[in-house]
Amino acid sequence: MNEQAIAEFENELGVRLPDDYRSFLLENSDSLLEKALLFNDPRSGCVDELLTIQQIQENSRNGVIGIPEQSLLHIGGNLMGGYLYLKVSDNGFGEVHYSENYTIKENFLSFSEFMSSTHDEESNKNIERTS
Repeated sequence: MNEQAIAEFENELGVRLPDDYRSFLLENSDSLLEKALLFNDPRSGCVDELLTIQQIQENSRNGVIGIPEQSLLHIGGNLMGGYLYLKVSDNGFGEVHYSENYTIKENFLSFSEFMSSTHDEESNKNIERTS
């Protein structure tokens, strides 16, 4: 089901999503994460929701797809008002940007880099206990 939904959305968007992000969408059907993803030092931020393809399609139908004039597709965020975006234009295609208060705070070259630059809250608690 996700493959068809992704293909339909890509057709609507007019671009194929980056392979790493596409794979993530195919493998995940829940948007809320079990544990928030905290950015590794020296980065700052956290994400507790990564949207499903169905949620992204719903956002698109409702006209809240992200920041179209910057070709940024809303793909997640946190309950405190942080937003995670995927760049879908030729210039910077596949980059992931994290914003707070309407300001881009963190940039990642790809969704894979974003994922490898985070750790879950439980890992953070373990680090704090051993420090």
